[in-house]
Amino acid sequence: MIASLSGYTSPSMITDAAVRDSLNAFIALTLEGFSTPGSDVAKYFASPDVAISGSGLDEYFMGPVAAQSGITSVTTSNVRWEPRIVVSWMRDRIAWAQIRIDGHTVEDGTQVTVHYVATGIFERNGDEWAWLYWGGGEPQKEARL
Repeated sequence: MIASLSGYTSPSMITDAAVRDSLNAFIALTLEGFSTPGSDVAKYFASPDVAISGSGLDEYFMGPVAAQSGITSVTTSNVRWEPRIVVSWMRDRIAWAQIRIDGHTVEDGTQVTVHYVATGIFERNGDEWAWLYWGGGEPQKEARL
């Protein structure tokens, strides 16, 4: 279940429950695809304007061919991506969201949960969503910059 951030409001936040639920479902579907080797999740990153900035593995992709190749490699990383909190805003057909994620993986034979924060930018055409941007990183206990 995706939670929302209580106590925070802004003029562009998505207040229409159907739109917010639709975007949250799309985010959950995407993360489920990230977690599934061989999934077709890369199809959601087909916009000619798509860009991705990840953390740690030099993940900088622009355009659908590069983005889809990068996304396909994520599906083989043996991480189960679980959305926890999504805060989203929208103007016209463009929405953006802060997505707090738990990444479940195994390190040295032990199950671990790695916290991850992503910024997503989306375009909505009718009832369909598409990714325009994914930028993410692992919060650090001690800032380096």
